[in-house]
Amino acid sequence: MRNLQITLAVADEQYIEPFLLYARTGEFAKQVSVRAFSKVEAFLAAMGEGRPDFVLGEPDFLSPWLASEGGKGIPWAVLGGGEESIALGGPVLLPFQPLNLLLTAVMDLAGSAQGSSANGALTSSGKAEVLAVYSAAAGAGKTTVALNLAKQLGSRGLKVFYLNLETVDSSVTFRSGSGGHQGQEGGLPELLYDLRAARENGELCRSPLSRYASFQERMKCASFPPLDRPDELLQMDQADTTALIDYLAASDMCDIIVADTDTESHERSEALLDRADRVLWMLTDDLLHLQKVAGWMNHWETRQPERFYALLGKSHFIVNRYGDHLENTLPRSEIRPFAFLSYIPSWKYVSREDVLLGSPIFQRDILALCEQLGLGERGNRSAAGKELAQAAGGWQ
Repeated sequence: MRNLQITLAVADEQYIEPFLLYARTGEFAKQVSVRAFSKVEAFLAAMGEGRPDFVLGEPDFLSPWLASEGGKGIPWAVLGGGEESIALGGPVLLPFQPLNLLLTAVMDLAGSAQGSSANGALTSSGKAEVLAVYSAAAGAGKTTVALNLAKQLGSRGLKVFYLNLETVDSSVTFRSGSGGHQGQEGGLPELLYDLRAARENGELCRSPLSRYASFQERMKCASFPPLDRPDELLQMDQADTTALIDYLAASDMCDIIVADTDTESHERSEALLDRADRVLWMLTDDLLHLQKVAGWMNHWETRQPERFYALLGKSHFIVNRYGDHLENTLPRSEIRPFAFLSYIPSWKYVSREDVLLGSPIFQRDILALCEQLGLGERGNRSAAGKELAQAAGGWQ
């Protein structure tokens, strides 16, 4: 099957460059081909010579093209959002959104069956969506966000797996206690051993997820038992991490995986960011934090531009601990906040872990974030989910 031929027509060349790089090197590289124009005259001339499968452009480009005979019979969408865009009478797509979502919307509009579903958590392959919660600098509250997100999605009927890949697990107290992990003695270390053995034999690991993980009632999701020592995590390389995530995503006992990892750059974190379908990039309105984030972004863009633009293409920037307004100027143009999570002053003095999962204000914000992400209600859990509930004693 040939690639979907897309023509992009926008005046800003700085918008075109990362779009083309992502389309050529990201997850859609084998599905789309993009030809871009920044001048109206060049765009109209090219459209007179050939017919792409889809046209995505700003109103100044689309208006004269649609007025001509050449504008008939080719699917198109406006890249914009103002009155000019709406006046053209076709689909309108916002230009500044994660590029994987923008290309998914284009493929859906073009009638491609390869796009992601906009209403559920399962990807087009039927595998669970992998949602990474990440921060390029410490102190952004990513683990608190990940735990609350997992709990909120689990409470709404999704089968959620919380995956913590931090070297020092800051969520350990949320995943311990009576009834939490009874019967899962091996947990993650045993699964990693089984995955490596299967990979060496050229096979897939066929053991059920319920052998290694169990449902956590307090968090409304499943997870591995906490590790006593970080040895297994320190030994995980990129292949181990990818194999682990693929195994979880392929399990029919998961709708969505909420993954939490270190801020430090190592093979585990890099593999997770590469494999994730979407990344929630956590920020705080703090000058030193934003300077560190900008420094890391500049470093990645210089050293690994393809990986950097691929990451930006699937990232949502989330401002945590937000007051009434931003005090600091965001250091790079790509950082456009997707959502804001409230500052909870009482959390400074928290002495019980359950308080971090029980703030009505924060749960309201997390619920709004779920809605923005398109992670809707899935009321009826699968029979496989019920099977894990029986095996692990709690997933109902």
